[in-house]
Amino acid sequence: MNARGDITRKRLIDATTALVREVGYANVRTRSIAVAAGVAEGTLYRHFADKRSLFYAAVLDRNAPIVAATATLPSLAGQGTVLGNLLDTIRQLALLQQDLLPLEQAMIADQTLAPPLGEGPQMPLEGPPHDITQYLAEEQTLGRVRADCDPTLAAVTLLAMLFGLAVHPVLGKDLAESELLSASVSYFVDGVGASAT
Repeated sequence: MNARGDITRKRLIDATTALVREVGYANVRTRSIAVAAGVAEGTLYRHFADKRSLFYAAVLDRNAPIVAATATLPSLAGQGTVLGNLLDTIRQLALLQQDLLPLEQAMIADQTLAPPLGEGPQMPLEGPPHDITQYLAEEQTLGRVRADCDPTLAAVTLLAMLFGLAVHPVLGKDLAESELLSASVSYFVDGVGASAT
């Protein structure tokens, strides 16, 4: 992408962030985003496949340091313990979840935001789900995760657990440091056969 394209993409993300803050995900329309960004609505689709992609980009843009940190997870395969590596990542993602949760709830309420259902779990092209999938696949290659573990399905399960804990009414913003989060990740790691590492 060229510099002008980067500027337009950033304007679209900033406009989305501002509109979502004002009216919530469910009430933001692509036309409103384009108007707020000062571009034609068709321009939005040259930068983002759909409204869902734009919303995720807005959340991830605000949380770029956390996303960058999770991108290093696959390079940690074979170092430390699987539990330690995943727990550090999930604690960081628990902070991201504070911004992501409203989008995920909007996706549940609005089926136009939900990803299409495929034949089994699909590996995302980028971001934390992809990073966790890659990490688990690397650890599996090293024998630190069970050979019969499906890394994609395991990553989806781990992130679903995080989502479930994020909506817990008592944990709230303390999720990243909660005992329940640590115990849940430990239980997950036992399930993928990495508890002894």
